[in-house]
This record gives sequence, C-alpha cells and structure tokens, in this order.
Amino acid sequence: MPSVQRIEFPPALMTRELAAYYLSMSLREVDELRATGKLIPVGDGKRVKFAKTELDRYVGQLAERSRT
Repeated sequence: MPSVQRIEFPPALMTRELAAYYLSMSLREVDELRATGKLIPVGDGKRVKFAKTELDRYVGQLAERSRT
C-alpha cells in the first residue's frame, strides 16, 4: 500500500479561539480588536470567524508600527 504524504497548513477561516492562539493573545484581546474594527470578522452563518489573511494583515500592521 503506498504511503500518503500528510500536508499541514493553517485553515483559511479561524474561530475566535484559534485566532487568539494564532495571534498569541487572549480571547478578550481578540474581542477588543473586533469591537474597535482592528480585526474584521467573517460570518459563516453559525459562528464568527476570522480569515487567515485578515489575521496576517493585522500582524503586518504591528510589524510596520514597530519599525517607525
């Protein structure tokens, strides 16, 4: 039987909990960023989620601010 190569990658959409883990912050911090419009959520009809690209955008802004 041939072996199957397993590929690990982050999901395109993340729950609040996974987004907090990905950003190394608390759920409260994620909620505050959402409330202030610094993180824009995506609704999938059931739960609030965040696109990985949105989380990466936020991290990029942090990096830009630290350089100035």
